[in-house]
Amino acid sequence: MSKGHFYVAFYLTATILALSCHSRQASTKEINADKIQYLDSLNVALQGIADSSLIPGFAVSLIQNDKILFSKGFGYSNLKNKAPFTLQTINSVASISKTFIGLAILKLVDEGKLNLDEPINSILPYKIINPFHPDKEITVRHLVTHTSSIAQEFDPEEVGESTIVLIDSFKANSETPANLKKEIAYYMLGKYISIDQHIRKFTQPSGNWYSRDNFLKYPPGSKFNYTNLGALIAARIVEIKSGLSFDEYTRHQIFEPLNMTNTAWHYKELDSALFTTLYTTDDRKKPIKVLEHPQYAMTDYPVGGLRTNVEDLTKYLVEIIKGYNGKGKLLTPESYQVLLNPQLADSCFENRNDYVFNDQYNMGVFWSVSAPGYRMHNGGTIGVYSFIYFNPKTGMGALAFCNLPHNDFGKIRDAVHNYEILLGE
Repeated sequence: MSKGHFYVAFYLTATILALSCHSRQASTKEINADKIQYLDSLNVALQGIADSSLIPGFAVSLIQNDKILFSKGFGYSNLKNKAPFTLQTINSVASISKTFIGLAILKLVDEGKLNLDEPINSILPYKIINPFHPDKEITVRHLVTHTSSIAQEFDPEEVGESTIVLIDSFKANSETPANLKKEIAYYMLGKYISIDQHIRKFTQPSGNWYSRDNFLKYPPGSKFNYTNLGALIAARIVEIKSGLSFDEYTRHQIFEPLNMTNTAWHYKELDSALFTTLYTTDDRKKPIKVLEHPQYAMTDYPVGGLRTNVEDLTKYLVEIIKGYNGKGKLLTPESYQVLLNPQLADSCFENRNDYVFNDQYNMGVFWSVSAPGYRMHNGGTIGVYSFIYFNPKTGMGALAFCNLPHNDFGKIRDAVHNYEILLGE
């Protein structure tokens, strides 16, 4: 068997094409012979990328509405022991995590516990004020559309602290590059703190990560500016309004209803045997080889720390597409329209482009809307690149993630997109 495990949901003529023990059947009425060839070609294209790329492993899923057309793991979750990257392999999905904050926020709206136009200072036990516009209120809607005028947070290295906490131990040796040694030394400064403590450190004048530069000079609601810190404040509001921790609320309201049994925010809550090894490169500009990176946690975990596998994330995307079409089970049809449709005026953006996967063209509620209308989110951080999207016109959707942030991941997305278009015709 080639690297990875996969299932492809179609018949080959009248016979099930049993590509692995994870095969899934579909009717010949659902996929015709031409589309069977497309899926076979997609498999060949992705295998070619896996064979030639520095990326150790990745997994892909391609769906149409609630039907899985193609889902497969490629390469390795661990290079040393040649463990395959499968559909069950668990990895971080980086900023795709923010879409779960959006779902949680609108769940609270449906429950009558929250109004998107409510000022955040009427919810939080402390005030968050843009010092350049002290009289302008920041609302929940501003947070979830990245128009809060709160800047993207910085790493607080200069005060001897880190927002990343290492889970695995790490021992450098003579072959460890200096840049990796430096990064690991910085991450070792990290300590577990609550979401609330993280926010206070950045937004309260008494906080040791506070700076006027944590805020932008334009007023709240006027301009789009992507910000992890604003998203984290939205996650904290979920906690306050629900009376539960963010991880508890999303587990009860999202993961459990969707049967996402291998999805959680914290490493200890999942089977570590299913985790991929994380990788980095020896040189960021001209990488030649990959190096293992220790597992880590984030003090602002809701904005980029979700851990899941392709099987579970596919269930999530199926629900999102159903929700867009008025058939979702997590939100009311009205809230799904708010979640997934553009919320911002063109004047909120500067220098945006029409690229199909530009996730800063317009915003729903933490779901991006690209110029052609794809609903999507990209992600990238230590040990991962990721994407998730769907095309409302065709019902086609796709997702993927890998265990090394590398430019070759763009080839994976391009290959999937090319065949998504063919299959959607």
